[in-house]
Amino acid sequence: MNIKAFDFKTLDKKKVIMGLLIALLILLLALCITLYAYVQQKLSLINRPEPLPTIGPDDEFFETEPPDEEGEDNEDHEEMDPEEIRWPSDSELIRNKNIINILLIGQDRRPGEKRARSDSMMIATINKEKKTITLTSLMRDMYVQIPGYSDNRINAAYLFGGMELLDKTIEKNFGVHIDGNIEVDFDGFKEVIDKIGGIDIPLNEKEAKHLKKQGFGDLEAGMVHMDGELALAYARIRKVGNADYERTERQRRVLTTVFNKVKDLPLSEILKLVDVIFPLVTTDMTNGQIIALAYTVYGIHADEIATYRIPVDGGYKPAMIRKMAVLVPDLDKNRAALRKIIYGE
Repeated sequence: MNIKAFDFKTLDKKKVIMGLLIALLILLLALCITLYAYVQQKLSLINRPEPLPTIGPDDEFFETEPPDEEGEDNEDHEEMDPEEIRWPSDSELIRNKNIINILLIGQDRRPGEKRARSDSMMIATINKEKKTITLTSLMRDMYVQIPGYSDNRINAAYLFGGMELLDKTIEKNFGVHIDGNIEVDFDGFKEVIDKIGGIDIPLNEKEAKHLKKQGFGDLEAGMVHMDGELALAYARIRKVGNADYERTERQRRVLTTVFNKVKDLPLSEILKLVDVIFPLVTTDMTNGQIIALAYTVYGIHADEIATYRIPVDGGYKPAMIRKMAVLVPDLDKNRAALRKIIYGE
C-alpha cells in the first residue's frame, strides 16, 4: 500500500495557525492552573487568627509587675494620675496607595495560653514608589488610648482584642493605617532562625557577659553566629544597656539580618523554606494580599532597611500610672515623626 507523503501545502494555513494557537493557550492555561494550585497549597500552610473571645472593658486589667525585676530603674518615673493626662484630638488617618504598612507582632505566649500581650511590635513599611523598606518599633510600655477601654500599655491592646484592636489602637493614637498583620510566637521565631542556618550578630562585652550567665557558653564580644535559641535570648535582653530602648534596637537588628540573609538566597532555596516557615506564621491577610506583598518585596531589592523607634527621643515622659512603669508619649510629636518616617511628610 502506497502512503503519500503528508503535504502541509494542502492544508489551510489559517487553520494550522489557529490550531497551534489553541494548543498553546490550552498549555498555558494548564500551567497557570497548576501554578495557582501550587501557590494556594503553600499559602494554606499559613495560620489564620483564631476567633478567640475578647476581654471586655469590664474585665480589663493592668500589668503591675515591678519592672525592676528585669533590671530597670524607675527612679525617674514621675507618679501621674491617669485623669490628668490630656490627649490631643484624633488626627486624620492617612492612606497612600504606594505605601504598605504591615504590623509585625512577636507574641509573648506561655504554654497553654491562646493569646498574650504583644511582646514586640514593629511596623514594616514597604514604599512601592521609592522601593524602600523601613522598620519602626513601637515600644511596648507606651501608655496610649485603647478604643473602648481605659488607657493602658499598648501591648495590652493585643491581649484584649487581638490584631484588630491593636491596629485600631495604632491608628487612633498615631493616624497611620495598618494594612495587615503578621504574627510569630517565640517558638516559631527560634525555628525560623535555625532553618536559615542561624545569623551573625555583633555582641558588645556587656551583652556577651549577660548571655554567658544565662548558660550560652563561652561567649566573647565581637561577631557571634547565633542559632534560634541564642538569637531569641539576645533579642529579649533588657538588663543590659538602656533597657527596652536598646532591646528594640536588638530586635530590629535581628530582623534586618534575617531579611538580608534570606533575600540573597536563590528562589529554589526560598521555596524550600516556605514549607518550614509558613506553618509558624499567623496573618489576617488574604492569599491575594500575601501574593501581592511578596511580589512587591521581591521586586524592591533593598540593600538596606532603615530602622526607627517610637516614641522618639524627647517625645515622651517616663511615669508611674496605676502602679505601671510606662512611657507617656507626646502624641503630636510622635505622630509627626512617624508620618515623616512612613510617608515622608
